[in-house]
Amino acid sequence: MKQNTVRGLAVALVTCALAVVLAMSCGGDGGQGSAEKTVGSGPIIIIAVEGLRADSLGCYGAPAATPAFDALAAESLRFEWAFAQAPQAQPSLAALLSALYPTSNGLRAPGDELADEATTLAEALAAAGWQTAAFVEGDAAASDRGLAQGFAIYQVRPSPGAAAADWMAAHAEEHFLLLVAGWSNLALEQVSGLLAGSGRPEGFEQRVQEVLASRGTANPIAFEGPDLEWARTWYAARVQVIDALLDGFMTAFRAAGLDRRATLVVLGSTGFALQEHGDLLGESLYTPVSRVPLLVRYPGGSAVQTVSKVVEVVDLMPTLLELAGQSLPAGLQGASLLPVISGGGQPPYVAFAESPQAGGQRLVALGGMALVSGPGGAGAELYDLAADPLQQHDLAAAQADKLAVMVRHLEAWEKLVAIASLDPNLRAAEDLDEETLKQLKSLGYIQ
Repeated sequence: MKQNTVRGLAVALVTCALAVVLAMSCGGDGGQGSAEKTVGSGPIIIIAVEGLRADSLGCYGAPAATPAFDALAAESLRFEWAFAQAPQAQPSLAALLSALYPTSNGLRAPGDELADEATTLAEALAAAGWQTAAFVEGDAAASDRGLAQGFAIYQVRPSPGAAAADWMAAHAEEHFLLLVAGWSNLALEQVSGLLAGSGRPEGFEQRVQEVLASRGTANPIAFEGPDLEWARTWYAARVQVIDALLDGFMTAFRAAGLDRRATLVVLGSTGFALQEHGDLLGESLYTPVSRVPLLVRYPGGSAVQTVSKVVEVVDLMPTLLELAGQSLPAGLQGASLLPVISGGGQPPYVAFAESPQAGGQRLVALGGMALVSGPGGAGAELYDLAADPLQQHDLAAAQADKLAVMVRHLEAWEKLVAIASLDPNLRAAEDLDEETLKQLKSLGYIQ
């Protein structure tokens, strides 16, 4: 099981009265030596960048260098196969902060709400006396959708990194949790200036709107030719702008002396589709959207390692609480990644993601393969992650045995997250029957 630890879902919600565990990934690969468990009460900083693909960064093999990300990776734990639990930023952040999958925490799509009953990372640390602050990019009139739970300060800003850097400097000697989320809109503004006069096809913006408006219709419009090439150029420029924003934040981070005291997590809250599957921006769960970069820098850059096992964004909350020496709330579905870092975990290594869009799409990553399907495995496609990271060659027909294993794991996961849902509209209506209990036990999901 993932990290070989029990992942108890809230017993009050599990009418079968069994302790529920989620069999997720763990284990480690040595890069420059296994990282030691580092427990302390230093600050925790999380930077979650919206729309950041793993394969857009130099440290993940992109042809263009991204100096700030690459320098950070050189003194961090770098997770090669990290998966977000949703294709949009708000549901992904909800999974990160609550250590619950979207169906269980209630925030599956923008406009949903994170359930009040969920205990967030900010709430857990605030209860331990930590300062908490979040600076989030977005519409200033928008609701926080429950993501503000536990944050003493939760501000929507056009420049969240700059606001966070100021707050960070003022609180550098304290124990704090700081969240920076976004950098998407600000990057767009800077990219427009950066690419001005460099050959944008005439009418490009109008066609982007037409493509986006056609999503989910019977006749979706696809980018092609010069438009698609320009979209790729535009995205590469956007990544360079985000890299420069990170560089500025890292300068402030070091100036405040936090490079010696703080644990820094930098990740993509979502990836970004460039029409690999007829999808621009992305509501699907194919790897351009679901696979995200994840870098964890310990105080002093004391652990440098590449981890190639599958991990999930939902695992970050328990990992950070354990690093901070805090107890874990009951009912978490994420599990600490410290076993994956130390190399003490055992297979299987598996990740799940879900989207109410794209026909209720699901993702399962397991054993070097990835399943993309509808609920219950409907219309399942199967891909080899290493040989086909952009998922262009469906192996479902050729590898039916592996497909069946993936579908069984998906079915088990769907039942567990529905039973544990904090949203009464998403909660499973019936208890687990004997046949389902037998299946879950055979997969190691309950004991």
